[in-house]
Amino acid sequence: MDLSRKIVLVIVSTFIALVFIVASATDIILLNNFRRIEQGNVLSHTQQVRNLIKEREEQIDVSARDFSSGLAELLQKGMSPALIDQRYLNENNLTSHRLDLAAMYGVDGRLMFIRAVDCDTGKYCDVGPVKQHALDALVANLKVTVDTHFNGTVNIGGEPLMVSLQPLKAPDGTVRGLAVIGCFLDRDELDHIFRVTGYNATAAGLASGWLPPDVVVANAELQQGGEIVARVLNDDSVSGYFYLKDLSGKPSFIVSIAEKRIFFDQGKAIVSYIIGAMFVCCGVFCGVMLIFIRGTVLKRLANLSATVEEISKKRDISARLAVEGEDELEVLAGSINTMLESLESAEQSLKESEERYRALFERAPDSIFIIATEGEDDGRIVAANSAAAAQHGYSVEELCSLKISDLNTPESNLVSGGLRERIASGEWVTCELWHFRKDGSQFPIEVQAGPLTIHGHRYILGFDRDITSRKLAEESDRMYLEQNRQLNAVLGRQAVNLELANRELETFNYSVSHDLRGPLTRISGYCQLMLEDDSGIDPQTRTYLTRIYESSCWLDEMIDAMLKLAQLARADILPVPVNLTAICRDQFSSLLLAEPERVVEVTVAPGVTVLGDESLLKILLANLINNAWKYCSRTGQARIEFGVMTDGPAPVYFVRDNGTGFDMKDADKLFRVFTRLHDPTRYSGNGIGLATAQRIITRHGGRIWAEGAVGRGATFFFTLAPDVQPG
Repeated sequence: MDLSRKIVLVIVSTFIALVFIVASATDIILLNNFRRIEQGNVLSHTQQVRNLIKEREEQIDVSARDFSSGLAELLQKGMSPALIDQRYLNENNLTSHRLDLAAMYGVDGRLMFIRAVDCDTGKYCDVGPVKQHALDALVANLKVTVDTHFNGTVNIGGEPLMVSLQPLKAPDGTVRGLAVIGCFLDRDELDHIFRVTGYNATAAGLASGWLPPDVVVANAELQQGGEIVARVLNDDSVSGYFYLKDLSGKPSFIVSIAEKRIFFDQGKAIVSYIIGAMFVCCGVFCGVMLIFIRGTVLKRLANLSATVEEISKKRDISARLAVEGEDELEVLAGSINTMLESLESAEQSLKESEERYRALFERAPDSIFIIATEGEDDGRIVAANSAAAAQHGYSVEELCSLKISDLNTPESNLVSGGLRERIASGEWVTCELWHFRKDGSQFPIEVQAGPLTIHGHRYILGFDRDITSRKLAEESDRMYLEQNRQLNAVLGRQAVNLELANRELETFNYSVSHDLRGPLTRISGYCQLMLEDDSGIDPQTRTYLTRIYESSCWLDEMIDAMLKLAQLARADILPVPVNLTAICRDQFSSLLLAEPERVVEVTVAPGVTVLGDESLLKILLANLINNAWKYCSRTGQARIEFGVMTDGPAPVYFVRDNGTGFDMKDADKLFRVFTRLHDPTRYSGNGIGLATAQRIITRHGGRIWAEGAVGRGATFFFTLAPDVQPG
């Protein structure tokens, strides 16, 4: 298909598509407007029917009030129900009120009388057992009071009954019975609605078990909200729907009206006229456009195409197109001439570039190979530079007659297949291989290779470098690294053994502590039971039992202390900024609260913040401050101070007291587990607090020491980072 036919096809297709788009838009807009008008009309007509039924219900309600008043007066006069039925509820009275049914029930729910009228003849008719039973059941379920008033549409024997229920009140306000007045929404009533509104209405009971499909859908829409809904039944009809509600206000029937789609049919006719007119206009416009385009564009474009085809056949890029006119075709011809000039210049530049890259290829110090990957030449060396020939002892011509596998050693050929697959996937690879020289000697090379595409054919471009000298240096380094590795392995095994020994020791301590807990608990428990028994135990035995019980309690405290010490050894260090000043103040506040009778001068250095584990540092300061508090308990003017010294390489923190103190010759015993320098009867404790403090400080990388004198107090110094030991 030539260009002129394509242009004609494009123009015609474009205008046809445009017509369809406009027609579709017109169809959517106009028909949607007609649908909205149609829906509004249906809703309005449905509302008229609904209003008419509501008016009928209100009339029945008014008639029910009149009948109930009259029946109440007759009952008050002592007239019997039979006489009331005969004189008051006659055919004329019911027919004049357009009522189908009238009944009176006693306060006990028992039917006193019931009347039904045939609207066609105006004569009494039989209610029937089914309808009477349904009416009795309806009244039996109601709670009748003085203020009772029920109205709605109920299902009586399968028919909708618009009914109103009014109490029969005596002058003293008591209820004498219940008046039931109603009218069936039967064919007569629906014909009356048609005569008034002009619309056919039907009623479907929701409790009937089966509903027409359109009523089922309308019921679902009404349940979602709204009093009236409208739906399209088919291409010819549209319907509106609304609920009739029973005595409790719940939907009992759905009333629907149907009418012809007059507005919608008119809309479709209008849309058809518009679309036909658009097709006629489109045909005329397309014809005019085709004549214009053929005369002004297509002929000149054909001449231009023939000239370009002639230049292409002769491959003469020095030829130029003749430029005519002053429009886009002139610009196109000028652009083609400019392109031809650019091609001519590019061809010259390509020749110069090829010469430059050829010189670079030949003079490169590393070996360069181009290897074929397709057909029978797969693996053949297509090109090689002078450096590759000199490195391998061949001439360039001899290398180009070989395959790359002829240069690889057998070990290198084993891995070359995997390397070629990686290169074929587009990856550049770097590896070390071994090559043969022409004299049969081997030498190591470092290869960098990747994919290369020339004129649609795929090759491998490889750069090889002789790394013999580097291999000799690496072998020397490898010997030294092997020696270091062996030394590191020995140190590693020693560290593992030490770690295992520490874990076994911790496990042993933990196990022994737990194994001792059971017997101790039984000993202390039996001693406590015997001490609580006042009969049959002499004072000496009671003294022995007391000492056994106190010793078991003390040993139990020792076990708890051992477990806490073991847990500190396993706890993880989570370094965060910690305010030591705040921790000390909280600890002193807790001690003063526990012993308010003690008078102690407390000094805490302000703004002391460190980096460490907050929970462990709280335990550390609690042990040191509790220790100072305990040994100041027998001092008249007790003083305790927390401070920091910053004149050294690392901050030194201290807790100082003026309590009992200690002899410096025993300073090395202070931090031993279960070691006490003072009489345990005078100072309580388990001998684990200072050992715990030392363990925490060691885990933070610091150290702890103490200075003191007997009767002159003690000072505990500690750091939380490595510092210089005093000489």
